[in-house]
Formats: sequence, C-alpha cells, structure tokens
Amino acid sequence: MSEQPLYLQLRDRLMQRIHTGELPAGSRLPAERELAEGFGTTRVTLRQALAQLESEGVIYRSNRRGWFISSPRLTYEPVTDVSFTRYVAEQGRVPRTEVLGLKSMPASAQVAAALALQPGEPVFRLRRRRFADERLVFVETIWLNPRYLPGLEHQRFEALWKMLSEVYDIKLASKQITITPTALTGGVAEALGVNSGCPGLYITRISETAEGARIEFDEEYWLHDVMTIRVNSQS
Repeated sequence: MSEQPLYLQLRDRLMQRIHTGELPAGSRLPAERELAEGFGTTRVTLRQALAQLESEGVIYRSNRRGWFISSPRLTYEPVTDVSFTRYVAEQGRVPRTEVLGLKSMPASAQVAAALALQPGEPVFRLRRRRFADERLVFVETIWLNPRYLPGLEHQRFEALWKMLSEVYDIKLASKQITITPTALTGGVAEALGVNSGCPGLYITRISETAEGARIEFDEEYWLHDVMTIRVNSQS
C-alpha cells in the first residue's frame, strides 16, 4: 500500500497522462465531476491534486472555462531589446496583444522620476494585455512621454516599438529593468483572471533613445508560471 497521500497519487496519475501526450499542452481537462468519477475519487481529493499541479506550473485555471494543460514556459531575456511579439513568435508560439485604452493624465512622482519629468506634467497611460497561444501571460501599464509623441492618441498600439519607429523615427533601448516577486492583487489579479494573492512577477522597464530622451516607463505584471528568465553574461 502506498504511503503517499491520495491526492499526490492522483497528481502522479494525471502527470503521467500529460507526459504521454494523452493530455497535450493547451488542451482542457475534463470537468471535475468527470475526472473524479474516472479516477474513483472524491472531488475534494481531486481538487487537492489539481491545486498541487497548478502550484508546479503544470496546469492553470481560466475563469469560467476550466483547467488547461500549460504550454512550455517562455524564455524571457530582459537584457535584450526584442519585442514581446518577436520573442514569442521565435519560440514557436502565437503572440497577441489586446489594447485596453490610452489616457492622458498627470504624472505621479514615480512616473515623473522615471521619465525625467516634473510631477503633475501630462503623460499618456497605455494599458494592454499580452497573450501567448491565447493564454493571457501578463498585463502592462505603459507611461509615455508626450514631449516626443505629438498626435499619439491617433495611433495604434498593438506593436508599440514598431509604431514609434515608423511614425516618430524613435529607436528605443531598455536602460533600467527591475524584476520583483510580488502577490497579484486587486485590479491586477482581476485583469489576469486569478485569485487575489496569487504569486507573480512585477517587471519595470525604462526605455530611452540613444540621445538619452526617456520615452517609455513600462510596468508589467506576469503570471508566475509562464516564463523562465535567462540572462547571458559576458566575460
């Protein structure tokens, strides 16, 4: 008789189905009732097993749609100036951007410091959601410096750096990047479709031109189980 708790035994049986391809990446798990009946267990035990697999990044929940098998993690290299669309596509995934809105508003002290402005000066706030293979992976708020971007409100924002290059002849490079473990709460958790308190990553990025003009301050909130951070050092 196994000394493992029942939920861990069930977790192993589900993992076996995933590894063999019976439950391929991106597919939806059967309904909880169907799974519980199929394994001859209670829904309480099943939910413990599912929670364990979720904590390991093997499956994820989508609000009102059920449980899904996670795709391999994205590899994210913060020190390279490659767009989300490009590095997702290069890893064989399908990127998508959903623009939530653009608004002009006074800069907070944090945003003003990031963009070398005075607090209260006008800035543009752009909000977006980013997807890989139709899975939402992070939400972002981008603060843009209107000094260099006349008529910005009339542009499209699915591919921001491409638009800045083609419309404004601005080439950006990320100069300051921070990555901080965080708990996803409030509106961020709601936008990502997870429970408040779920672990995540908070990434900030200040981008400027070769001449030192600060154009963009980006705040990103990532789900914890969708990427691996890789940094290549140079000797």
